[in-house]
Amino acid sequence: MSEKDYSFWDHVDELRKHLLRAFIVFFILFIVLFNFRTLLFDEFLLSLLKEDFITYRWISDIAAYFNLSSFETPEIGFKLINTKLPGQFMAHISVSALVAAIISFPFLVYQLWRFIVPGLYPREKKSIIRSAFTIVFLFFTGAVFAFLIITPLSVLFLGNYQVSEQVENTITLSSYLGVFSTTILLTGLLFELPVVLRVLVRIGIATVSGLKKYRKHAVVVGLILSAIITPTTDPFTMLLVALPVYFLYEISIIFTRRKQKNGS
Repeated sequence: MSEKDYSFWDHVDELRKHLLRAFIVFFILFIVLFNFRTLLFDEFLLSLLKEDFITYRWISDIAAYFNLSSFETPEIGFKLINTKLPGQFMAHISVSALVAAIISFPFLVYQLWRFIVPGLYPREKKSIIRSAFTIVFLFFTGAVFAFLIITPLSVLFLGNYQVSEQVENTITLSSYLGVFSTTILLTGLLFELPVVLRVLVRIGIATVSGLKKYRKHAVVVGLILSAIITPTTDPFTMLLVALPVYFLYEISIIFTRRKQKNGS
């Protein structure tokens, strides 16, 4: 059957096959990762609670360079507890699924590319290939940024914040895991903003001049998205997300304008 003979439901069935393959890869990775509990928790999830975590070492080095002695040794002023009977088992499942989803993301993009590419012209195929690599790169950039910057600084700030010395911080495992996983996944997706804006401009829904005109609105939308991404909704964490989002917005305008000038 040629591409032009495909009906709507034929396309839906084809998409289902590609998504099923992506899910199978995700599930296999999930099973494999589930057996590496120590690596997932001690070296990934709970690494942010170690005072020698790389981000905290950066803070110490910067503080030492500027002679800020009060900030030289970041400390984690709280401990994690589990308050539910199946809590630790469910956390094990959640972390395994989180890492499996991150690792399998390129394969998901590849499967979507395989679904789209048969109906494209050669020039369009090259453009889609570049876009696929950009999508994967931006997602991992966002996830790494969240892991190294947003999440540890949020943990350091919120974990040590006290309204009174009479109130100790004892954080539940589910609360910590929720902030950790949500921030990494949604920040990775939010970093796809340049791709989304380029597509909107290309199909005529948005224009470069319009993106420039509504910069102030973009700031408000960025803050709203930051509030959604960061379950803690504190201003400190929101700004950590909102600033790079606005930076990506400006980068999107620059690259989209260049693409239009080049006629691609």
